[in-house]
Amino acid sequence: MDWFTTIFAGSGLITLVSIACTCLITLAVLGVTGFFLYRMFKGMSQNSSLVKTGVSAPAVILEVQDTGVSMNNSMQARLTLQVTPSNRAPFQATATAFVNRFQVGMLVPGASVQVKYDPNDISKVAVESLGGAMSAANVQSIQAAVLAQDQYYNQLRQTGEEALATILTAEETNIRAAEGGSVFRFALDVRPQMGASFKAETQAAIADASRYKYSVGKQVYIRYDPNGDKKQVALDRAA
Repeated sequence: MDWFTTIFAGSGLITLVSIACTCLITLAVLGVTGFFLYRMFKGMSQNSSLVKTGVSAPAVILEVQDTGVSMNNSMQARLTLQVTPSNRAPFQATATAFVNRFQVGMLVPGASVQVKYDPNDISKVAVESLGGAMSAANVQSIQAAVLAQDQYYNQLRQTGEEALATILTAEETNIRAAEGGSVFRFALDVRPQMGASFKAETQAAIADASRYKYSVGKQVYIRYDPNGDKKQVALDRAA
């Protein structure tokens, strides 16, 4: 009977290990699912709050990405927006929005949308309503928005304070510069000569031959307004 007892005990051990592994896998799947659900509903709650309390501004869609998340036959899209408030410098931000299948055609670069943003943190933006699809008027809107942003950057380059910064992220947009190259969006860690370091964002047209100078980890010189919105800075030159 020793051999029978040994086999039976071994089988029991294997069964226990299998059950334990199954439980661990189930817990892991539930944990990951719960995490993503938490993030999704937290984002929806933040968007709802912004729509109620934020400052209204027109915006133009620069880029659209499918997040792969859907709910009640609606897909979630991540939008890169050029926001043009009436009382402050234009800025870029990202926002997520659920749209039904009848609205998907409205999510194209150049389309107009109405947003609400947090005046104390312009990275927090929620889509309030969607506009029309690409048209000649939309093209003019996006060109005007980018031009307004460039004018603000040019003013900063002339009057702002210089600081050294490290590139944290460098994201190429779908916008090509007229003189050649592409427009990039940068996230920066800025280290001013006086005061604490801070995070900022900017965009700039980078020539194809100079891309290596503006990759992640490279240092650049920027200009910023020490008395204004430090989250928007102007890229001056490579270090």
